[in-house]
Amino acid sequence: MNLNLKMKSKILTLFFFLSINQISFSQKFDLGIKSGSNFATQNIKSISGTKSITGLHLGVFTYIKLPLVFGIQPELQYSMQGTKINSSTIRSIDYLNIPILVRSSFGPINIHFGPQFGMLTGAINEISGIPTDIKDKLLKRDFSLVLGLSVEPIDRFIFSGRYVKGLKNISDDDPFANDTKNTTFQFSFGYVLVRLQDKNSKKNKTNE
Repeated sequence: MNLNLKMKSKILTLFFFLSINQISFSQKFDLGIKSGSNFATQNIKSISGTKSITGLHLGVFTYIKLPLVFGIQPELQYSMQGTKINSSTIRSIDYLNIPILVRSSFGPINIHFGPQFGMLTGAINEISGIPTDIKDKLLKRDFSLVLGLSVEPIDRFIFSGRYVKGLKNISDDDPFANDTKNTTFQFSFGYVLVRLQDKNSKKNKTNE
């Protein structure tokens, strides 16, 4: 318990340190909040026909536009994931995720991709309405790749969609255990709370 709290504190500290440390090197800096829906499932080697479940995600993001054709967008988000195994069994898994994304913008539209690191915060297996805690049967870390598209039709208001593909078997360290990987489609709405922009970069918004 204490170890998890210490790890979360380190992650939060690292996230904000990296963001603030890069402001002086950036042509543009955004700090915002985001929330939306998850459509999550799991690919389980020994089980076919798993279906998606709907959850939510919420968190904060920063965008650091470098003096290049792209920028970096680190995020910190709480994410509700899992899968529906059959008509009576639902697996709900919660993560604290840290995507670190490369972002390239074309006017109000941007594409972003990169790795995502996840830390397990909770896991429940519910059979016929009876919940069982299965957190100790899953690995505490996850690793995924992210590919997404965002649009900012109105200044500071952002709509995003992304595909998150898990690359790591999260079952446990037993090589004979079910190979289980997360897959998530995310749709979110975000709002930029703080926007700092270099005066020279304003002249070339299409390259932001």
